[in-house]
Amino acid sequence: MNFIEKSNKILLFIAAIIVIIAIGKDLISGFFRKDYSEPKVQVIDHRDAHKEKPKLEKKYVGQIKDVHILEVTSDKIIEEQSYNSNAEMMIVSSSLNLSSNAVNLMFTKPGEKNHLLFENNALIVDFSPIQSKETDYRHILSKNIYSVARKDTNKDGFLNQNDMKELLVSEYDGSNLKSVMSNIEGYQVIKNEMLLIYTNTKSNTFYYTFDVLSGEIIKLDTSLKL
Repeated sequence: MNFIEKSNKILLFIAAIIVIIAIGKDLISGFFRKDYSEPKVQVIDHRDAHKEKPKLEKKYVGQIKDVHILEVTSDKIIEEQSYNSNAEMMIVSSSLNLSSNAVNLMFTKPGEKNHLLFENNALIVDFSPIQSKETDYRHILSKNIYSVARKDTNKDGFLNQNDMKELLVSEYDGSNLKSVMSNIEGYQVIKNEMLLIYTNTKSNTFYYTFDVLSGEIIKLDTSLKL
């Protein structure tokens, strides 16, 4: 065996050792990595409000037309809790994506008094702001769409996406808030000015289309006829 062959074998051996060390490092770090858990909002009975006061924070999320939008976040929410001015921290963000523990939205115009979307805080599970132009990823929407969890329906002590939700719509500035449907699982925007809403029972899933412009709701026939 000449010198070159010996050198090649040594280099291959060293490379194999490096690969084994790298793989072992990833396995060890993955073993000790904590499981990811989605942020959620703990529900506190109003009778215990004096014991655990939620800490509210304001976070700037963006602007629609002449309206600036801030979200109000909290790790706890009191049943039928109204927003108050004790939101201590202001955080600046550059997008309209909401935090997973957003419990209200504040709409404010320069020189005007702000107003809140909800009188009583609730977990905002999904938020689709108005969209004036169609893109490859977004359809046109003339109203803001919200999916909101108000009650701990699965009784796990938290408001999260596993609770029954309410679908609501408003104008771009949060005004004229209206309820579209209660006890939904979720929704998706399927084309311009059109939502697909789905609800679940223990035995079945039901689908509805909602026309954002007209407000018309149509139940789809998805029964299995055997």
